[in-house]
Amino acid sequence: MVFSLRFRRGKVVEDPFVPNEIGDEKKLVRYQSHIQSPTLDDRVRLVLLTGLSLYARIVQLGYPAYITEIELEMSKQVNWYMAGKYFIGKFPPLSSLINTCLALFVGYYGNHDFVYAGQHFSNFPLVGMRKVSAIFGALIAPVCYMTIRNFGHSRSAATFAAILLVFENGIITQSRYASPEIHSMFFGVLATWSWSMARKNTSGSAKWTGALLLPIIWCSIAFEMWNQLSDKKNSVYSCIKKVYVYLFTVGAFPFWIYMLIFKIHFDIASNAGDHDLILSSRFRYSLNGNHFEPSIAYGSQVVIKHEGSPGGFLHSHQKRFTGGSTQQEVTLYPYVDLNNIWTIHKATELYNTSQPLEYVRNGDHIRLEHFPSSRKLHSHDERPQLTNKKEHHEVTAYGDRLTSDIQDYWSLVLLDDKHEHSKDMNVTWKALDQQFRLFHIRGCALISHDAYYDSPGGHGHQEVTCMVSAGKHVSTWTIESAYHEKLENTGLRSFPKMKFYEKFKEAHQLMLKYPTVVFDRLGSQTTSTDGTINPKVTFVETPSKWFFKKTSLRIWYELSGFSVHLLLNSAVQQIIWSAMLGYMGIRFLKMFLEKRQINLPGLSWINMAATDLMTNDTISFFYPATLIYIQGLHFIPTHTVNMSDILPSIYYGIALSSVIFESLTSRLSLRYRRMVSYSLISIVIFHTLQFSHLSYGGKQWLRSSCEKSGIEMNCIHFPLSQNELDEMINNSGQTPNVTSLTIYLDIFGKKEPFRYQQGQEAEADRELSLLKHSAYSKASALITGTSRYHRANPTPAITIEEAVEWAKKVHEGAVDREKKLSKERAKKKALKKRRKKNALKKRKRLTDKEAEQSK
Repeated sequence: MVFSLRFRRGKVVEDPFVPNEIGDEKKLVRYQSHIQSPTLDDRVRLVLLTGLSLYARIVQLGYPAYITEIELEMSKQVNWYMAGKYFIGKFPPLSSLINTCLALFVGYYGNHDFVYAGQHFSNFPLVGMRKVSAIFGALIAPVCYMTIRNFGHSRSAATFAAILLVFENGIITQSRYASPEIHSMFFGVLATWSWSMARKNTSGSAKWTGALLLPIIWCSIAFEMWNQLSDKKNSVYSCIKKVYVYLFTVGAFPFWIYMLIFKIHFDIASNAGDHDLILSSRFRYSLNGNHFEPSIAYGSQVVIKHEGSPGGFLHSHQKRFTGGSTQQEVTLYPYVDLNNIWTIHKATELYNTSQPLEYVRNGDHIRLEHFPSSRKLHSHDERPQLTNKKEHHEVTAYGDRLTSDIQDYWSLVLLDDKHEHSKDMNVTWKALDQQFRLFHIRGCALISHDAYYDSPGGHGHQEVTCMVSAGKHVSTWTIESAYHEKLENTGLRSFPKMKFYEKFKEAHQLMLKYPTVVFDRLGSQTTSTDGTINPKVTFVETPSKWFFKKTSLRIWYELSGFSVHLLLNSAVQQIIWSAMLGYMGIRFLKMFLEKRQINLPGLSWINMAATDLMTNDTISFFYPATLIYIQGLHFIPTHTVNMSDILPSIYYGIALSSVIFESLTSRLSLRYRRMVSYSLISIVIFHTLQFSHLSYGGKQWLRSSCEKSGIEMNCIHFPLSQNELDEMINNSGQTPNVTSLTIYLDIFGKKEPFRYQQGQEAEADRELSLLKHSAYSKASALITGTSRYHRANPTPAITIEEAVEWAKKVHEGAVDREKKLSKERAKKKALKKRRKKNALKKRKRLTDKEAEQSK
């Protein structure tokens, strides 16, 4: 039974879960409670719970005075919104939009760029963003109170759950930092309250984990529909009608809200930005500040972009492969360069300006000539340099304008709107809005994939090969731009702007592949449980482990022993496990006793409690919700999931525990009830205080304390006490460097060793801070804009003069080769002529000799 917080003064309010204060404590019965002003009591409790929760989360929000790893992405997105630059994020943009509004309100205009975790903030409103998170985190407890009350339970049960949430270490810690996890949790909690109160769901998701709320609510709907269909009093028509209402309120409406958030995102971030090289050609040119050029015929000079990866454009340069054929390299390169330009020719003849204008059509056989070098796109039987597999063949730039090689021939296959091979051979080749594939005369398709030539020689370029039976996801290409001298005066081709749903689809495809498409050259590309301490020490992280074991997630740390770790309150965990196991145990026991027809008088309270539990609709909501959130995290993109995403499951577990606790103790006297609840709350508060320094980071923690805590974390980065350090030195026998310790510092995605002396952690912290500041300041001045967010390093672009000179050298080399070949052919011809002449002379001599002999 669900009811809202609506009471009438002076009326008798039935609370079936409150024990009889005036009855016999030994009677296992429920009774009614006469309350004169329950609404006032609820409001007082809500105010007290909100105040206590807010205080636990809002103290010392300015500490640490630098940005943490979990806040870095959010802060960068705020700056992009301020500049109106489009970007691809790890998570949906709701949290960033909220914090951008806050930044605008306090007068921030995006003039403070963050490049690394640990960077100090000056005029950036990070403390204000942390306050927003703290407020959202503080409101979770009172919203839980109202949710449990709406589900029809007592103020005692609601208060018990709210207090556990107030003192849950993990929620306290996560609420103190500007990251999307607490936003997602708050909106999920708010949606649950909305569902319990009005059977509507109007939440938006700040992170993909918020989508797990929908299966929870639909499980509740299915359970409700089953019960109603089982009751003959309810008509089938009314049940079907209610399902349609739910389809709108819990299905279509949340999706519309989600799409509205992205519509706002596209409208605000509408300019060209740092992630442009990641986007498709159509998406890129739909942004303000990007421009496109005319379309295609034989003789057109084109730039060809790979659609299946962020690698960039088909590219060749003066470097040759070190192995295989040792011919001129062909790669993918993302930056503007004349080396990206290719001229289109027919397979059997080269284009010249005297030929009439002829458009390229589907199915044509073509050659692609590299504009600066005049060499042709070529493939043969050699294996590629990186992918040494039999289905891959090397792709090079080969030959010159005087060379004709059948292995330079490619067949053009255009794709239709359904991404299938077009069967219409009259379709002409178009730029930007038409994708295509190139098939070599030997049957393989031109592809590129996630294989990179390492620096310094490779500069992060992406490999290009010709692959047999290649999938479309690696072999699809687009003409980024095209130029033809005979089309120069025809004006720009009109390309339709991308529709909203097309942008929406592509944005989500890129978000799902975020780790492979967004490469921050100033950021860390590898993550581990305990980060930079020792890359060899890793833990297997799973949602079940986060929920059931005593593990932690490091938010930030200093070598001097000050740190913050997201750590669940072990007492709360044990309460949740006990409630879940107790519920299932009592339920199975009741089923077993009924099956065996056993009636034990001493266990009558178990029978009554089991009846209450099995008929409790609230448990049927919170129990699946807890499990769905644990298991559902396995289906969320792994790059967006961390230990903080288990907190919604803790929330539902706490709500479930309070309801089960109420059902099991409903027939106890009020005094015993309070004794049990106060004891549990005291234990929870004790555990909160015991590890509060890991939530606030304001107290130094030593290595011995870390090792004794039983928490699964690397304790090596916590300092030794002075007594332990002296004892280590005495026991070592004056061994050199006995107190030295090496950690691994993450700079630009690489692990760099850093050595320091134990006992001098504060000095090491200052040295580390200066080292990171110096390294990132120099690098950020050089790596800016689009070059920062791509794996390949930008190299000096070739100039038109250098391209002309290169083509001239290639042509001169071809002419010299032809001259040498011509001389060799002339010599061979002269030699053959002499040999023939000599043979004729010899034959004549033989003939004359035979004639003389015959006489």
